[in-house]
Amino acid sequence: MGIAVDAASIFFGSIFGSMFKKKACITDFSVLAISIMLISLVGFLENIFNISGMQLTSDALMVVVFSLIAGSMIGEFIHIEDNLSKLSNGENVSHNAFVDAMLFFGVGGLQISGPILLGVNGDSNQLLIKSLIDFPFALAFGATYGKITSLAAIPVATIQIIIAIVSRFSGAIFNESLIAQLCSMGYIILFFSGFNLISEKNKINNVNMLPGLLIVFLFNSIRVVQGG
Repeated sequence: MGIAVDAASIFFGSIFGSMFKKKACITDFSVLAISIMLISLVGFLENIFNISGMQLTSDALMVVVFSLIAGSMIGEFIHIEDNLSKLSNGENVSHNAFVDAMLFFGVGGLQISGPILLGVNGDSNQLLIKSLIDFPFALAFGATYGKITSLAAIPVATIQIIIAIVSRFSGAIFNESLIAQLCSMGYIILFFSGFNLISEKNKINNVNMLPGLLIVFLFNSIRVVQGG
């Protein structure tokens, strides 16, 4: 139920927002871009650092950095960004809108912990909370980009379903450390979605960073299996 409600909030929020696109006449994406960057920066810091006395410490920073570099190399090698552009028939605005919305709604603690709770305990509360948070942002994405962003509900829901199924049968892998590292990696990728909105030049191919999420997952899975 929680997955369906969250997907509906993204889908219908974007559709409703797109109805006001022409009236709003939004051509400057700066406000949305800055909002995405601020949310991403705060989310990254919350997940990667711990406060110990008067110092910030991190046990996972190097894992995330290595995964980011290795994942980006893999993404560049298999041309994820270019292949997605081809699928969108070269319509970069629509392509970027869909990818940015997918990253925004598909990244974060609730996106991971919500399906885990659903898979392990059958608890949809966190996913319902996520739907309340996602709806106003879906309105903003729809009003800014149009109804193309409503399609982001499909991959977001698919990821949630996969996480819920995997966590149901292997919940031990999804510990706090893995969740924090996945969120940290996701927020880095999301940050550059905001950056690309306001950068006319020197855009970052942040979509090519996505394999880094898989590397983080594999690293932690191996560590759990080995009892580390």
